[in-house]
Amino acid sequence: MATVGAGLAAFGYRALVRLPSPGTGGLFGPAVALLTLSLVVWAGLFLLPLGLLIPPTGGHGIEFDDSQRRLLMSTTITVAVGPFVGVGMAFVTPWIVPQTLTLSMCAALLPLVATFLWRAGQTLRSHAA
Repeated sequence: MATVGAGLAAFGYRALVRLPSPGTGGLFGPAVALLTLSLVVWAGLFLLPLGLLIPPTGGHGIEFDDSQRRLLMSTTITVAVGPFVGVGMAFVTPWIVPQTLTLSMCAALLPLVATFLWRAGQTLRSHAA
């Protein structure tokens, strides 16, 4: 599940970056593409930490301790709650929604990256000793 989430997030982000600017033909098509790709990135960022929370079996997977699992859970909660904050802010001003959603996705990546770096450091220390 984590691999699928990482793939969805990477594919969606790559496609979002490569979207052409909307031309004079209207905004409906580009808006639908933007919304769809944003949902793909959101689903990927939701599935990635959720998949990492599944305990490894058969010697395959990454073993996280309880503190690292809490960080992964905070990532999942941040990704799940972030869009609702962005939509709620639309009542204040509609121009803030993209910035709020981008900020929540970046905030979700911080504990995810911290967890990976923490686990990598533990692994390096155990192999060096």
